[in-house]
Amino acid sequence: MLKKYIISLIIFTIGFSIHPELLKQYQNGLNAYSNSNYQLAVQEMEEILKHNWESPQLYYNLGNAYFRQKNVAGSVWAYEKCLSLNPSHSDAEYNLSLANLNVVDKIDLPEPPIYLKWYNTFRNYFNFQGWLNVFFISLLTLSILIAFRKILNQNWLRNFETLLIIELILLFFVSTHSYIDLKSNPKGIIYDQIVIAYSEPNEYSSKIVEVHEGLKVEILNNQEEWINFELLDGTVGWILKNQIREL
Repeated sequence: MLKKYIISLIIFTIGFSIHPELLKQYQNGLNAYSNSNYQLAVQEMEEILKHNWESPQLYYNLGNAYFRQKNVAGSVWAYEKCLSLNPSHSDAEYNLSLANLNVVDKIDLPEPPIYLKWYNTFRNYFNFQGWLNVFFISLLTLSILIAFRKILNQNWLRNFETLLIIELILLFFVSTHSYIDLKSNPKGIIYDQIVIAYSEPNEYSSKIVEVHEGLKVEILNNQEEWINFELLDGTVGWILKNQIREL
């Protein structure tokens, strides 16, 4: 526990130029979690988020605190936020799978082909910014390689240039896909224990479906205090804004 505490604090401190008060709050949150005071841990970490400070490790620890409180929606939301910043965070991915076991609504989709699974696993290793960084590093490497080949007159370097060009094409495709995902409709987590979705943005319209806390949905648009969402199976409905927390 002490080792995880120290690692978490180091990652959080290095990742940001933390204001002393926020760093103190984070330390208080970790201490509270270590002492099984999960409510205080949640309060301290949520307070940090109000100051627009965030990091994968902050969301991960917040998710753990929510999970210990048996708060399904809070834990799913926090783990999802962690993975949006660091898709390769294996601990958050595993804990999210555990948290999702407590989500009442199960939407079964067709099993994707094995090659699509492999591609998604590869693409989710970085977020859009991460893939963009890899793309520009590879582009810089190619430029340096071309310059060396011309200066040293070493034509055998063309083989490496060809490999880098192929890599850049693949990276461009993956980066573009990640960008499209980033700019797609935002997602949200149902935050109330039981939520009734309506056909229109008012409680006098037809009831479409009943959803439960922790369910991830796509947000299509909003109208005053209402949000129009879509489930993975295509079901569309309206719920109140305070019944969902946007990712």
